[in-house]
Amino acid sequence: MLSQTLRSAAQLFRCFPSSRQFGCVLLLILISGLFSGSTEAGISGENIIVVVNANSQDSLTLANHYVQLREIPPGNIVMLQDVPDGLRVSLNDFREKILRPILNELNRRELAAHTQVIAYSAGFPTAVDIREHTKRLTDENQKKYQRPVASINSMTFFYRWVLADSPDYLGWGSNFYARGQFERHFANPFAGETGERFKAAKTATDEAATADDWTKAAELWSTIADEFPTLHPLNIRAAEAFANAGDMDAALERFTSATASGWANRRYVEESASLQKLDSTEGFAAVVEQLQDVPMKNQGPVPFSASVGWTSTGHLIPSNKGGMPYMLSCVLGVVHERGSTLQQAIDVLKRARKADRTNPDGTVAFAKTSDVRVTTREPLYADGLAWLMSRDRDVEIFSSKLPTSNKRYIGLMLGAASFDVKNRSWSMTPGAIAENLTSLGAAFETNSQTKLTELLHAGAAISSGAVAEPYSLIPKFPTPMMHAYYAEGVSAIEAFYLTTTSPYQLLIVGDPACQPFAKAPIDFVRMEIGEPMDDNVPINFFWQALPGNKNTSPTAAIELYLQDKRIAVSRPAKKIEVKLPSTLEGALRCRAVLIGRHTTQPRIAITDTLVLGNPNVLPTIDVVSTDNETLQIKLACPDAERIELKHLGRVVAETSGTSGSVSLTPDKIGRGPIQLEVIGHIGEQGIPGKVQLIEF
Repeated sequence: MLSQTLRSAAQLFRCFPSSRQFGCVLLLILISGLFSGSTEAGISGENIIVVVNANSQDSLTLANHYVQLREIPPGNIVMLQDVPDGLRVSLNDFREKILRPILNELNRRELAAHTQVIAYSAGFPTAVDIREHTKRLTDENQKKYQRPVASINSMTFFYRWVLADSPDYLGWGSNFYARGQFERHFANPFAGETGERFKAAKTATDEAATADDWTKAAELWSTIADEFPTLHPLNIRAAEAFANAGDMDAALERFTSATASGWANRRYVEESASLQKLDSTEGFAAVVEQLQDVPMKNQGPVPFSASVGWTSTGHLIPSNKGGMPYMLSCVLGVVHERGSTLQQAIDVLKRARKADRTNPDGTVAFAKTSDVRVTTREPLYADGLAWLMSRDRDVEIFSSKLPTSNKRYIGLMLGAASFDVKNRSWSMTPGAIAENLTSLGAAFETNSQTKLTELLHAGAAISSGAVAEPYSLIPKFPTPMMHAYYAEGVSAIEAFYLTTTSPYQLLIVGDPACQPFAKAPIDFVRMEIGEPMDDNVPINFFWQALPGNKNTSPTAAIELYLQDKRIAVSRPAKKIEVKLPSTLEGALRCRAVLIGRHTTQPRIAITDTLVLGNPNVLPTIDVVSTDNETLQIKLACPDAERIELKHLGRVVAETSGTSGSVSLTPDKIGRGPIQLEVIGHIGEQGIPGKVQLIEF
């Protein structure tokens, strides 16, 4: 039976008394060679950090619902106490009272490696005053059109610039993660000496006439490709050159390396005279068959990763080698008199959660009117339409502010200052993206123009709008390719950032993890405690592959989490064993995340709670009584000296001795599905109980 074991290392045994979650946590060594590919991509609950205004009942309540809907681990919730009031915050207050505390917590909790999204609950400013940055602009076009107001999520996305107090995020193409024209794949992403070597390889290719010339060009490309293995176009160039030199084995090796590291377009391969020389080479056709048959006008979608950086050509690369890092971000709901009610914001998240992996039928529609808000993006419609039609998606262009049909839509691209969605004959499928290009769609301090939240109330899972006058400039809004990439299976938040090259004014609101078209694995993982041996107790993860279909992908890798921390990444194995000290006691949160072998790297999490040691010493929570204003709870833990009660990872009450009662109120924990965790402390050891869900 195929199995892998993750063994403990005595020198890596570390105690974390500040976490108080598990007494001591054993860091584990991943067996060499288990998995070498990049898996810090794609999005599911463990990748999302929910930021909560601890002094806002609305913020707590919305977070309660989202955490339960998306199975967000308790350790992924960041509570902030000193959140500035109002819709707009100064740059310094944003940096020092919001952004820096969040990032410090991610580092302290060791979550940064697998965090992909920072999602703000209700109760936060939506806009940031950045005039101290716009005052430094020297380019006249930037000075004229880059207004001194940014969205809270964009300033989080551009966290590196914000921390460095740099205005460089105000450039028209500052988001390197966004896709561009197909030719961008082959542009020079380097500066300095490596950039000169790239130029030399290109010159050698352009001037090659003999087999020796092509071999020299291939070797130049190969040398750079070996240094930067994630830059797959380098291997494509090397493969073409080797093929032209007649070295088919080397060409196939380079081509295979390119596809393994991210190259996905089949049409380019079929139209490349050089690569078609491999047509009769054994193994070539099988690799080509796995590629996407989509248009070549635009770069294809790629999953986001915050653990690396991005080059100017749109490819991931380590930050220490010149890549620019980002962090996806959005707002879960804007609870405001000109935004959503709390219940409306909750309903949006509930609808979105139900849409995952449903692959709904529906139409993607684009408005076509004479309004500048439409004509700005209309020249780009053809790109999105061509991609969607190549995937047999139903598309439509309508000549009005809103559709007039009774169709169901999976995507809407609009452009109007105001409209009324209340009296409509059409509907949106759960998981739909709908957005509108206009000046003040996210400027909630004014009644002027229709706000983005109206599209959420009409059925969209996510939408966006400008927090200040954007001057209808294409880089500031998603392109029509957003709908094409979404249909390929990326998450909603990835679809927005994949298609907006200068998103600093764009407020994105809704469920970032919604992914109705994701082709995630449908395999199963069972988790069990094995028989203790040699002072260790094994935690076994049993993986079972199940038959897939056209809307799924096989499992390429499995991530393992214990107590909300990622401990290992493995290739699929029937049994994966993690060894922990046999002295540990209490409830152990286990999570296995299956990552699909697909261009978008879809993820799906399977969770369970196992009890280590004597189950009779497990601390418990009992609801004594509840009314509209108070939740009375009894805590108990045999032999405990004190007992802590946590809500969303934060201690909200404490008792002395083996039992005690506490009272909780909505101002402290919010309402809705309340997740509570109890921890009994006996000396230096903390014994966690199971997380309990209580409706309040």
